[in-house]
Amino acid sequence: MKIEVNDKVYTVKLAVSPAEKKKGLQNVSKLDSDKGMLFVWEAPQTVGMWMKDVLIPLDIIFINEDLEVISVYTGNPGSEVIAEEDNVAYVLELNADSGVKDGDEIELNSDSNSTSMKVIAPDGSTQMTIDGGERIFSRKNTKTLIRMAKRAEDSNSDKDFKALGKKFFQFVKTQDTNEKEYVEVPKD
Repeated sequence: MKIEVNDKVYTVKLAVSPAEKKKGLQNVSKLDSDKGMLFVWEAPQTVGMWMKDVLIPLDIIFINEDLEVISVYTGNPGSEVIAEEDNVAYVLELNADSGVKDGDEIELNSDSNSTSMKVIAPDGSTQMTIDGGERIFSRKNTKTLIRMAKRAEDSNSDKDFKALGKKFFQFVKTQDTNEKEYVEVPKD
């Protein structure tokens, strides 16, 4: 994904899942000047970030849902001081001294090759937008994968990780072999 701030474009990795957010940029020894990481939350909330196990100084940039910078905190490698902010929808991590400041506006650009799909609620409003070819599993299958993932993480057992992988690929294969389904667009 590309992010633009003050006419500078950054290519960022996304951190959406709890595991991705927990890992962040830990153990990264060098970050190119045009690279970073974007942490994404489903809804604005209080977010705390720290630099434990991070090897390079970073700007931790708190962003609201209107894509405006709330605050910028410069984190020092290995620091366990928690930088915290309210009403955060995104956190952008860039090399320290990025020049990003409070009030700056962020522009998010997904890859030009990606397509978007909107998940529509019963009342016709958009529940979520999906970019980049993500798969949608049924609630039942999602709950199964989450349960198995928690079990594997807790046990740290190869057997549980293999079972999770096998189940995931079983669900993907089922999706790939199902007949395509389409939803009619509501008429105004």
